[in-house]
Formats: sequence, structure tokens, C-alpha cells
Amino acid sequence: MKNRALIAALVGAGAGLVLGGAYLAAPNVGVSLTPASVMVAAAVVVFGSSIALLTFGALAKPEKKKEPATRRLSDLGKDDFAHFPTGGARLVLRPDSLIEELDVVRNPSAYTKKDIFVTIKKSSGKAVFNPVLIKRLFVALKDFENFVHILLVNEHDEYVGYMPAAYARSRLVGAGAETLIVKYISDVLANPREKSIDLREINGLSIDEKIFDSDTIAAALKKTSEGLFRGFAVFKDKRNRKPIGVIYESDLIKANMKSGD
Repeated sequence: MKNRALIAALVGAGAGLVLGGAYLAAPNVGVSLTPASVMVAAAVVVFGSSIALLTFGALAKPEKKKEPATRRLSDLGKDDFAHFPTGGARLVLRPDSLIEELDVVRNPSAYTKKDIFVTIKKSSGKAVFNPVLIKRLFVALKDFENFVHILLVNEHDEYVGYMPAAYARSRLVGAGAETLIVKYISDVLANPREKSIDLREINGLSIDEKIFDSDTIAAALKKTSEGLFRGFAVFKDKRNRKPIGVIYESDLIKANMKSGD
């Protein structure tokens, strides 16, 4: 505020000096001073003061910000929460998928710097996942640092759960992996309403932990508190077939603090 007042004062003084200088220089170019000089000098002072006041008002005008209570998840940027990649390798794993035929498996060197996003989809028929199949995929992808997210969906592409790929890369590639795959993937796909809650044991998200980007940050924080949720899978336009990313409670708290700046 002090800096703005100083700038305004300097601008006003400068404007006054410009007009005053012009008036005082008049005799040097053959213009005679008249008794009206007193009125002119007063006008110079008034002009400078007016410019100073106008400048101060413009500088002091606060920036328009959205009220914290009205900011929505759609207002947040890429750095505010983990967005799902839109490029790179977007793999959809089904019970009949052939792991060895996936391009990322056949040509791994081509994907070292690309994002990898895996969706595991329940079959529309009676086919069920062989945990060995899923393990083979995770073994093939375990060294890809940009393999970060795993989404679980039903046969209609509707969200049923989320698993951080870091867990799959470290725990679902060795001895005993098949048992864990059945618990956190196969059972969740078969009965998401009862089994997806288990995903919270591995920092994942259950079927109820979803939210839309049209919801406000305040509403999302309230939902985490009321449901004892750790975060949400974020979807666009109230459609649970258009996933955007995942946002955890800590992300919401930071976003809420920033919105109140």
C-alpha cells in the first residue's frame, strides 16, 4: 500500500511539474506573464493532485478473486492434483488380453519417457481375470517410472476403484502377488460395493470415493470429513466414465488455503 501511494504521489508530482515547467518557460519564448499566473499555478497544483488521486485509486483497486466457497475442482491446475495422462500408452486390460502382444511390452524402449495409464476392465460375460495375466503385465511395467495410475471399471466402463501403480510395481510382481491381485483387483471387480473398500489399505480409493470437477473445494473437503475418505477419483461433467485424475485430502487442503490468499 505504501509503495502504491508513493507511486501515485510521484505520478501526480510529475504531471504538475510538466505543466508548471511549460508555464514558467513561457517568458523565455517571448510570452509575458500576467496577473493570471497565480490562477494558473493553482490550476497546476490541482491538476497534479487530481492525477495523484486517480493513480492511487487505480493502483489500490483489489484484484478480483473467486470466493473460496465458490472455487471448483475444475478451477484447479495441473499442479494442484494428480491428473491422469492423456497421451502415451493408455492400456485397457481385459480377461482375454494378450500381454505379449501389447506394444509397450514388445517395444519397451519406445515408452521409457512416455506416460502409461492402465485401466482394468471387467468382462461383460462370465470370463474372470487370471491373476497370473495381471501379474505378467505388472512385471513388464514395473520399471516404468511414468506408470503411476491404475483404474478399475466395470463392464460398462463405470468407475469401481483406483489403485496407485506404485503399489502394483512393488508388491504385485513377486512371490504371493497372485493372492493380492485377487483381493485388490479380481474381488473388487466382482463385487465393488463390498470389496472396493479394501483398496484403502493400499492408499487406493473405493467406489464411493469419487467426485465431479463441478463440485466446490469446500464441498469436497466436507465430503472427506463426513465419509472419512482420504480422497477422490475426479470425473468430468458429472459422468463417471470420464476420469480426470485423483485428488487426496492434503491436495484439497492446500487448494483451499491458496483460494483464501
